[in-house]
Amino acid sequence: MSLADKLARVVTDTDADSEETYECKDCGESFPLDRQTCPNCGGCVIDRIDWDGVVCD
Repeated sequence: MSLADKLARVVTDTDADSEETYECKDCGESFPLDRQTCPNCGGCVIDRIDWDGVVCD
């Protein structure tokens, strides 16, 4: 499976959009998608909450 196929699966997966996967390390706000800055506090340290289930090939 190509990288483009993997990305397409992630983007079109509706279950992934409903879960909050990323968290601002400054204020604790969580988001369903990765962000560059937190809209709540303006912080720029946004990380995945949990790395379980992440597959790297």
